[in-house]
Amino acid sequence: EMMLTSQKETLPALKKRRDNVKMAIHRRNHFYAIKDKILFISIALNIILFFGLALLVFKTDETNNRASFFTKTTEKSIVWHGGHPNQERPGQCFCGADHYCMCTPSLAIDLIIASGPDHVWLVRRKDTDQLATMGGFVDVGETVESAVARELKEEMGVDLSDHEINLVGVYSDPRRDNRRHTASVVFSVHLDSMHPYAGDDAKDVQRISLSEIEKYIFFADHKTILHDYKKSLDLETSYSDNERVQSISRSICNA
Repeated sequence: EMMLTSQKETLPALKKRRDNVKMAIHRRNHFYAIKDKILFISIALNIILFFGLALLVFKTDETNNRASFFTKTTEKSIVWHGGHPNQERPGQCFCGADHYCMCTPSLAIDLIIASGPDHVWLVRRKDTDQLATMGGFVDVGETVESAVARELKEEMGVDLSDHEINLVGVYSDPRRDNRRHTASVVFSVHLDSMHPYAGDDAKDVQRISLSEIEKYIFFADHKTILHDYKKSLDLETSYSDNERVQSISRSICNA
């Protein structure tokens, strides 16, 4: 009887021990599962970090190589062709892969937007608060005609696809822009039924009469451009008394 009682008393203890073993195994498996996840995340982060650092090193080397090329070229006493970066209006200066360095005028476009027989739409620049014809610089790989369409969309939100543009002239006088030497190809277009709005590159748009040109302050040589356009329409034109405005060199298309 005593042995039977002892065996009965040990059954709960054995069951408890078995449960404890199961619990320990479960905890161990859970621990290893978490450890495996942490290891996986750690490996993934290390891989991402490795490729990130490799990309950074590549970009840094590329930048350093460019800087080294320019420094070495500078140390060899660059011979600049067509101009020099240190002159008052340098234009666009660069060195090619063949070590040939040159400065050229920055190529730009301007567009006279006619509205009715004797009115034009102009933009008010954000930087100088002056009135100006719509325009901008030509991107590499872009034609002047494509630049006109792009700038008109950016500055005034107008699609040029259904409108014909006409060449007015080329304005390349080194004095025309105080920032740099620029050469601008000027076009005109009639947008009689449209009311353009100021895009990201303009502060505002304004419609003025060609008879009131002298009442406003214009950017660069844009007053001269508008006077030339007015003259091409056979409208009475009186150029400003400003000697600089009268003497700006340009090539104007015949009407």
